[in-house]
Amino acid sequence: MPADAELAARAIIESDRHGVEQLRELLLEERAALSARDAAQLEITVQQKLLCLQALDANEAQFRQLLARQHANDWPELLRGMDAALAKDCGMLLERLHEVAQLGEINERIVNRSSRTTSRMLALLRGQIAPVGVYDRSGRTHACGDNRPITSA
Repeated sequence: MPADAELAARAIIESDRHGVEQLRELLLEERAALSARDAAQLEITVQQKLLCLQALDANEAQFRQLLARQHANDWPELLRGMDAALAKDCGMLLERLHEVAQLGEINERIVNRSSRTTSRMLALLRGQIAPVGVYDRSGRTHACGDNRPITSA
């Protein structure tokens, strides 16, 4: 394997490692902003996260070019015959990527829960919540409760 290919692979892995670490920190900041409901901080963090993801996408393009030049299909095939430490660094990067994916999923759940809660509150304020049903002896439900918007009080 040519030395320039090994140097290119090392540069890509190092850049990805730095980018993934930065993304991890941004996801933690995003979670804190979501928990604190700090919209201004959330906006800043999301913009930084998007820039970080763009940089990681650029690394992906470089990786694809390197694979094509070396006639390889994936990282394991490319790293075969290179420095063993490089393969270890790649493995650690993949572990960190998995952790970052989990952090992203947690933040996604927080956003979804917050969105559902906000939608319910807005529906309640607009009077769009279905009345609570009560079962009678035959098993049918009968609406009870007031279906007027809260603002009509």
